[in-house]
Amino acid sequence: MRGRKGGRVGAWLGALVAVGLVAAAALGARAADAPKEPAIDPSAIAALKKMGTFLRSLQTVEVRSEMTTDDVLDSGQKVELQGTVDMKVRRPNRMAIDVRSDRKNERIFYDGTTFTVFQPTAGYYASFPAPPTLAELVDVLEQKYGLDLPLADLFRLGTNEGQLAEIRGASLVGESTIKGSACSHYAFHQADVDWELWIQEGAQPLPRKLVITTTTEKTQPQHTSVMTWNLSPQLEDAAFVFTPPANAQRIEFDVTKAGAAPRDLKGGRP
Repeated sequence: MRGRKGGRVGAWLGALVAVGLVAAAALGARAADAPKEPAIDPSAIAALKKMGTFLRSLQTVEVRSEMTTDDVLDSGQKVELQGTVDMKVRRPNRMAIDVRSDRKNERIFYDGTTFTVFQPTAGYYASFPAPPTLAELVDVLEQKYGLDLPLADLFRLGTNEGQLAEIRGASLVGESTIKGSACSHYAFHQADVDWELWIQEGAQPLPRKLVITTTTEKTQPQHTSVMTWNLSPQLEDAAFVFTPPANAQRIEFDVTKAGAAPRDLKGGRP
C-alpha cells in the first residue's frame, strides 16, 4: 500500500512539476517574443566617439574597402554584388577615390580647386570648381549636387551629434579579429537600420569592418565593408589631379534641388 500510495504521490508531484515547467516555458516564450526597448551602453557610444576623434586627427591616410552589397532582382530574389573602394586623403584639401565593382568603374579627384568624376568605361567626366577644404566639399556635393562621397560616413561616425542622437540602441557584442587585428565588435540600432562596427583595439581605434542592415525593407539587405588602412602613405600632388584622356568627353553635373536626398556616387556601395 505504501509503495502504491507513494507511487501515486510521486506521479502527482511529477505532473505538477511538468505543468509548471510547461507554463514557465510558455511565459518565457511570450517574454522572449515581446519587443524590448533597446539599451544604450555608454561605453559603446564612447568607443564610437573615440574612433571618430582619431579619424579626424589623421592628416594623410589611405584606406581600401572590400565590399559586398545585397541587391534585389525584379523576381524578389536577393543577390550579392562585390566591389572595392580605394581612397587617398591628404588634409585639408586633397582626395582621390577609385571605385571598382560589379556595376561601376569610377574615379574621383579633388585637388583643392577642382572636383572631378571620371568613368573610364564610358569615357565621360564631369568637373566643377570646388571649395578649398574637404569639409566644405562634402557639404556642396550633398546640398547642391545631391551626391554622397564614398566612405564619407567613416569620417563622420562619432563626430556628428545629429547622427548620434538617432542611435536608439548600442552595445558591445564581444571581441573579434579582422584580418589579424584585434577588434571590439559593437552593435547599433536606429529607426530604419541596424549596423555593426568592429573597432581596432589599442592606440589606433580604426574601423575595420562595417555591416549595415536596412530593416525597413522586407529582404533586409545588407552592405558589408572590410577596411585595410595605411596611415603613412607617400602621396604626391599628381595623385589628386585629373588629366583627361584624349578621347574623354566632358559632361555637366546635374544640379539637384536644395535639400534633395543625396544620390550615392556608389563608392560606398557597388
